[in-house]
Amino acid sequence: MSITKLRELGVMIDCSRNAVISVPALKNFIKIIAEFGYDYVGLYTEDTIEVEGEPYFGYQRGRLTASEIKEADAFAREHGMELRPYIQTLAHINQIVDYADYADIIDVNDILLVGDPKTEELLDHILETVSKVYSSKVVNIGMDEAHMVGLGKYLEKHGYENRVDIILKHLNMVVGLCKKHGLKPQMWSDMFFRILSGGEYGTEDEAAAKALTDEFKKNVKIPEGLELVYWDYYSTEKSHYESILAQHKALTPNISFAGGAWRWMGFTPYNSYSIIITEAAMEACLAQDIDSCVMTMWGDDGTECSIYSVLPVLLVAAGKGGKLPKGCDAKELFKEVTGYTTDEFMLLDIANPGCEGKKKNNLSKILLFNDPLLGVFDSLVPENVSDYYEKAAEKLKAVTSNQERAFDAIFRTQEALCRVLAHKAELGIKLRKAYQGKDFETLKHIKEYDIPVLIVLLDKFYDEFKLQWKKEAKTFGFEVQTIRIGGLKQRLVDIEDLLEDYLITPGLKIEELETEPLPVGYWLHGVPIDEPEYGRYEKFVTTSRLTW
Repeated sequence: MSITKLRELGVMIDCSRNAVISVPALKNFIKIIAEFGYDYVGLYTEDTIEVEGEPYFGYQRGRLTASEIKEADAFAREHGMELRPYIQTLAHINQIVDYADYADIIDVNDILLVGDPKTEELLDHILETVSKVYSSKVVNIGMDEAHMVGLGKYLEKHGYENRVDIILKHLNMVVGLCKKHGLKPQMWSDMFFRILSGGEYGTEDEAAAKALTDEFKKNVKIPEGLELVYWDYYSTEKSHYESILAQHKALTPNISFAGGAWRWMGFTPYNSYSIIITEAAMEACLAQDIDSCVMTMWGDDGTECSIYSVLPVLLVAAGKGGKLPKGCDAKELFKEVTGYTTDEFMLLDIANPGCEGKKKNNLSKILLFNDPLLGVFDSLVPENVSDYYEKAAEKLKAVTSNQERAFDAIFRTQEALCRVLAHKAELGIKLRKAYQGKDFETLKHIKEYDIPVLIVLLDKFYDEFKLQWKKEAKTFGFEVQTIRIGGLKQRLVDIEDLLEDYLITPGLKIEELETEPLPVGYWLHGVPIDEPEYGRYEKFVTTSRLTW
C-alpha cells in the first residue's frame, strides 16, 4: 500500500549563480513556506559560503558568512523548520577554476581532481564549515553532472580508469569526511546512471531498465548511510517518474526526490508547466513510497527571476505531498499568506507567449537580448507579438493598481519587461525589412521615435528589476545585469547613430542588414516554434565571442 503523505518536504534556493539571497529575504521566505507546511530550506552554495582557510571561496560574490547562516538557521528553527546545506564536492565549483590557488586540483572543466590530497583538504575545510554553521546534520554533497571526470589531469596522471570506479573512490572519501564531521550525506544520483547507460538518466524501456539494474548490482556499491536524490524537472507523466524511481530502488532503498519550480530560464517563471510536472512527480513519489522530496529553484545564467515568483508551484507541491494544514483550502491559504490570489501570481508567466500547460519557452529573454542588427533569433518572433505584449503589460499593471502589496515589485518588473518587448521584439525584423526595401520614412521613424521610446522603457525596466533584486539578494552579481542591460541600451544608441549616418550619406551600407536572415542555427534548430528555450545570453547578443 502506497503512502499518502510525505515525511518531509523542502525547498532548495540557488545561491551560486550571481544572486545570493539576503538574510531578510531568506527569513521572509522561511515564514511563507512554513505556513505551507514545508520542513526545510536548502541553500545551494557552490563557492558562495565563507570557508575558513579558503579566502577566494566566494570572494566578491556575496558569500554567506558564518554569522549569517547561523542567524538564518536559528530563525528557521524558531519557525519549526530546518536550514540545510547543499554544496558540491566533485564538479560544478566553476567559480574557483581560474584562481591559481586551485589550479592544481582541477581535473578538467569545473571538476575536481580525484585522489589528490589537496582536493581532500579543500573538501575537509568545506565540510568542517558546514558542520559548524548549520545545525542540520543532513548535507547534500552534489556530485552531479561530472560528465568528464577522469578525462583531464586525472587521465594524464593515472591513465584511463573506469569512471564509475573513479566516482566511487571519490565518493567513499567524501562520505568518510562527512562521518568525521558528524554529517549525513545525500548526493544527486545522475552520474551513476549516465555513465552506465550511455548518458541517459534512467530509461522507461523495460528490457533496458532490467539491463541497467543488473549493471548497477554488478558495478555499484553505494556507501552505507548515503542517500541518493533522483532529480527530474522535465516529464509531465507520472509513469516516467515511477519507472526511474524503481530503477533507483535497485541501487539502494535510501532514495529521495528533487522536483523543480522553474525560475531558471530568464526573468519569467514557468508556473503553469511546473505545476503539471510537480503533480505528476508527487503522485509517483507517494505511489513508490518515497517520503522525502525537495523543490529546487535554480538560477541558471544569472538568476533573473524572483524566488517568490514560483510560490504557486510550492503550494501545489505541499498540497500533493499532504503537507498543507489539515482542512485548509489551498487558495484561501495562499491569499492569507501572500496577500494575492493564485490567479494573480499565475499571471507572472505571461511574458512568455504560449507558455502554458505542457508547453514552455523563454521567449521573453530571447527577444529581449536578440540583437536587432544581427537578428539571429528573428525566426522565433511570433506574429502580432507586439500587441500581445501591450495587452500583457496592462494585465500585470492591473494587479498593482490598488493598495501597495508585498510582492508588487515582481509584477512591476514583469510589466516593465512586457512594455520593452512590445517595442523591442519585432524591431530587428522591422529594421531589416525597411532597410532592404529602402523605406527611408520607416527607418527615420525607427531612429527618431522607436529607439528613443525603447530606451526610456528599458531604463524603466532596469530600475524595476534592480528594485526587485535589492528586495531579495545581496548586491553582488547585479553587475552582470548592469553589463547586459546596459550593453543592450548602448547597442540601441549605436543603431540610432548608424541610421542617422545612413540616412544622410548616399551609398552607405549597413553590413549586418545586407545579410539574408537564416533560421536560428543553435540547438533550437527544429524545435517547435512555440517552445523555444535557450539560455545562453552571449549567443543572443553576438555570433562572435564575448570572451575566451
